Amino acid sequence: MANIVCITSGLSGILHASFALAARLEAAGHQVTCASPENVREQVEAQGFQYVQLPALVLDPEPEVPARKGPFRKIKRWWYKIRHAEDRQKQSLASIGLPLIREKLESFSADLLLIDVELHEYILMAYAEKMPLVLLSQWFSLWKGHGVPYLLHDTIPDRGLKGHPAVIAFAWWRVSWHRWWMFTKKNWMSVGTDRRSALLQAADSLGFPRQLIRENYWPGPFTYRELPVMSMTAWEMEFPHQKRQQLHYIGPMVFTGRKDTQQDEADKKKLSQLLERTRRGDQALIYCSVSSLKAGDRIFLEKVCRAVAREPAWILILGLGGRLKRDFLPDIPENVHPFSWVPQLQVLEKAHCSINHGGIHTINECVHYQVPMLVYSGKRSDQNGCAARVAYHELGLIGDKDQDTTDDIHRKISRVLSENKYRLRMLEMNQYYQAYQAERRFENLVAEFLK
Repeated sequence: MANIVCITSGLSGILHASFALAARLEAAGHQVTCASPENVREQVEAQGFQYVQLPALVLDPEPEVPARKGPFRKIKRWWYKIRHAEDRQKQSLASIGLPLIREKLESFSADLLLIDVELHEYILMAYAEKMPLVLLSQWFSLWKGHGVPYLLHDTIPDRGLKGHPAVIAFAWWRVSWHRWWMFTKKNWMSVGTDRRSALLQAADSLGFPRQLIRENYWPGPFTYRELPVMSMTAWEMEFPHQKRQQLHYIGPMVFTGRKDTQQDEADKKKLSQLLERTRRGDQALIYCSVSSLKAGDRIFLEKVCRAVAREPAWILILGLGGRLKRDFLPDIPENVHPFSWVPQLQVLEKAHCSINHGGIHTINECVHYQVPMLVYSGKRSDQNGCAARVAYHELGLIGDKDQDTTDDIHRKISRVLSENKYRLRMLEMNQYYQAYQAERRFENLVAEFLK
């Protein structure tokens, strides 16, 4: 039995996936501790896992600048930063709290650390202290490859002009220059006290090799070369390309025993009755989730509701993620049922179609329950890239939430519900997903790292 610590950022997607990791490690006989710099104790302990709170991340380590007045106050402030650059850089580095992070990591006496790829302070320290670690990614490949689009783009290889390899290569070039300029500007304006600069100082102070730090593509402020990474996605969902060395696909992590703690009793009862009603009837259950709702998306939701209202044989369960009031529509159609919070796995188990924003964890859960998708990318982070992969593998349809009309949405829902090819492709992809678990690829890989 090994002592394994799983450290995540605490964001909902990777946190929920980490529950599946922990459950499978415990089933394999290991002692598992979940830890996070965000306070997610309630969610973790509700699942029955051991939890340790870590020191919070300092996302803005730049020290304060004394107030300046007059028409040249911005220049005066910048000149102050230059005059006190050395002291301010020391303060910026100190604010990260490396000694406290070292103390916390050492207290685990872990045989293996699984660390979220975004938790750089913990990665740098664990590597410097020669602690056994593997990086944990919730995304498809973050690394540049021939003919593979940047993960934040909606490009599909070999489709249209955007999908031409030369155009994809040019898009990568533009991204690299944009990211270089963004971080260079932050460094100049802060005079070396922004987050990336502070982390690079930390790397140097710990003796972390700079050659292991990779270009600034995404997520920021950097990723890593060569360090082993476990991706909680399936290789079969990728675009064809040459895989990065030391990148291991362990398959999607869906914890079906997840206990949701955010839905009140009245909603639980109403949802249970609604699901039972759809099970007994011949109505199609459509689930729409908007966990990444942005300003302006209310208009999109209104169009979805009106599209569903045209078909009495459709029932829409709308999860608002706590971001909109249930009465956001003046007249909510009878077959539309909004909820402040929805236990997603419970609904997907019964759903016939998922309308989602392209989040990787929602996509994984849809494939787990074989629910064809209509993806309207939230156009944030990797959602464009995820939507492109759904279209490429024909697991459903994609649309543009800002451009599609009510008619467009109605037509696409009808296609997803009626065209058999999406269900067949879902079945095929689900079989790939199940193979990862049946063959214990994650558990076997952990055993190799423990050796």
